Amino acid sequence: MGKAALQWTDAMLAQLGQEKDAVLAERWGTSAKTVNLKRNALGIPAAGHFQWTPAALALLGQQPDAAVAQQLGISKASVVAKRTELVIAPASGATAATAAYDWTPEAVALLGTASDAKVAAQLGISRLTVYHARVQRGIAASQGSRKPADAS
Repeated sequence: MGKAALQWTDAMLAQLGQEKDAVLAERWGTSAKTVNLKRNALGIPAAGHFQWTPAALALLGQQPDAAVAQQLGISKASVVAKRTELVIAPASGATAATAAYDWTPEAVALLGTASDAKVAAQLGISRLTVYHARVQRGIAASQGSRKPADAS
C-alpha cells in the first residue's frame, strides 16, 4: 500500500519557509522534497533566504560588492549574482578588486599587451584583477596568450 498524499492544512502552509524543509518534513512525517516542492510551488523562499528589499537593491552598484554584502549580512557572491542578474554595473564601474588598485595610465597601457598573468606579475596584483580591469575597459586579451607557443 503506497503512502497517502499529504493533506496540507492552513497551519502547515503558514509554517513553510519559517523553518528548514527537512525539519518540517520530519515533523509532518513526509520527505523534505515534498515540503520543498510545495514551498516552491507557492513561491515561498526557503528559511534563512535573503529577501531583497528596495533599500537593499538600491545599494547595488553604489558601493563595492564586499561592502554591500557586509552591510546586508550576506555573501559577496550573493551580491554579485543579484547585481549581475539586474544588469547593474559594479561601483565606480569597477569590481572591488579593481577599485582597490590605482590604475595609472602606465598600468592601463599594459593591459592586453601580454597575458593577464604576466601583466599581473609585472604590476604585483592578481590575474583576476588584471582580467576585470581589461574587460571593464573593453581591451582584448593578448593574442600571444591564446595561441600555443609553436603556432605560426
